[in-house]
Amino acid sequence: MALILHFQSTYEYKMEIDFFSKSEIENNFNRIHAIFGTEIFDIENKMNPLLKSAFIELLICLHDLMVKTEKYSSRISFDEDIVKSDQVNDITDAVKYMRDALCHLDADNHYLEDGDNKAIFNVIYGEGSIYTLFGYVQESYHPDDTCFFYGSQKIYLKKHILPAIEEAESKLLPLLSM
Repeated sequence: MALILHFQSTYEYKMEIDFFSKSEIENNFNRIHAIFGTEIFDIENKMNPLLKSAFIELLICLHDLMVKTEKYSSRISFDEDIVKSDQVNDITDAVKYMRDALCHLDADNHYLEDGDNKAIFNVIYGEGSIYTLFGYVQESYHPDDTCFFYGSQKIYLKKHILPAIEEAESKLLPLLSM
């Protein structure tokens, strides 16, 4: 496989996206838009048995897009309302943390900081708290958003996931025609 580089500036190089990566990027965006098209994340569907499955696939696709965005463009790194920890510093880390927790049942990401208690896939629609244990509270601060929790991390649908998708689109879609 040949590595093709485009000269951007004196110190920066950008890798051309190969056919398979382009296909994966397009497929990820198509799946994400299809998942959102089902309206499964709307409050009316909070009891849908496929909610968790849709969230898992959403995070798998989004994580892959974020890895490719960092590889072919630049990291998606906003950090407003991100729960910072040793493993999580920005939205890319938060998506990876949540994806790992959802896909790897033996991961430690299910545990709270105390290491003994778990908090697995809780969802809050709007502002409020859903889970309190030994001083730890799973709480959403945004009345117009949906918040997903796993272990000690949380991620908002409108504040985190949608902007990450939009940033990935703005950085990757122009590169697909190269």
